[in-house]
Amino acid sequence: MRTREEMEAEIRGLQQLLAATDYKALKHADGALTDEEYEPTRVQRAEYRKQINDLQAAIETLETTEGQVVDNE
Repeated sequence: MRTREEMEAEIRGLQQLLAATDYKALKHADGALTDEEYEPTRVQRAEYRKQINDLQAAIETLETTEGQVVDNE
């Protein structure tokens, strides 16, 4: 099982990957990229966000579990 710190580090890495593709999202919004040109980036960004959400949920579960262990002691 990964530690909270490992999951937070992975989230930061995924956020950096999202930030690195922001310019493509802006180009698409401005009409400088077609839907077809932007599609692979859109799919990848959606995957990054899903992974971030999954990791955040895992951290919340970990915190809840840790809280229950502390409460039961």
